[in-house]
Amino acid sequence: GNFGNPYGMFAQGFQNNQAAQMGMQFAGSAMNAMQENVQQNVGRYVSLSQLKHYFDVSNIYVLSKLKLILFPWLQKNWHRHAERDPTGQVVGYKSPREDTNSPDLYIPVMALVSYVIAIGLVIGRAGVFHPEDLGYTASSALGIIIFEVLLVKMFCYLLNVGSELQFLDILAYSGYKFVATIIVVLLKPWASWWLTWLAFLYFGFALAFFMIRSMRHALIPESSSVTGINVHRKRRIHFLFVIAMMQFLYMWI
Repeated sequence: GNFGNPYGMFAQGFQNNQAAQMGMQFAGSAMNAMQENVQQNVGRYVSLSQLKHYFDVSNIYVLSKLKLILFPWLQKNWHRHAERDPTGQVVGYKSPREDTNSPDLYIPVMALVSYVIAIGLVIGRAGVFHPEDLGYTASSALGIIIFEVLLVKMFCYLLNVGSELQFLDILAYSGYKFVATIIVVLLKPWASWWLTWLAFLYFGFALAFFMIRSMRHALIPESSSVTGINVHRKRRIHFLFVIAMMQFLYMWI
């Protein structure tokens, strides 16, 4: 939502006590439609076994991940745990259930749906709710994710980043921003302007720090003694910094 004025994009209407309830109903319908659309089309691009890995979460993982996103400064170890076959060969990474540092898609999906519902509640409280606002909000949020994923994939190609950063990893990292954005959105109507700004700045820096530490292992190699690799390392560091700083822009939009 626009940070300066959460209601500026919507026409004024009169106060309706049932507006918030209507928002919840339409948000629920939108969620069901999104789920059906995802189930019908996701198989064209991603295998179900891959998706299962990203949705293999537990309650403990979800709580730990939310803490990691909102308070990333408390985390000391950011390395992901490797998954090995019986011969000891690395075949991938452990699932989110087994590793808090592993990206998942459960939290991003729930955060996105909650964000749309939160916008509906805020608009309903202002008495200016229109059903199409939820569709606009969902479309805008998905547009931001698609833009960021495509941008990251393009730079990964230009910087010769291979399989270290998978498409679904990028999708997961992009979706985590809505966890913090929900808090800022809900603060706008009820909290003072300075508290809302403080929350925006804090969660913006928290997201930036989280993105840098989470994606660093894939974008920036640990050992780089060759000059050519050092050049790529500097470019990747700059790119990672740009990704992190753009989280402020995404939250503002």
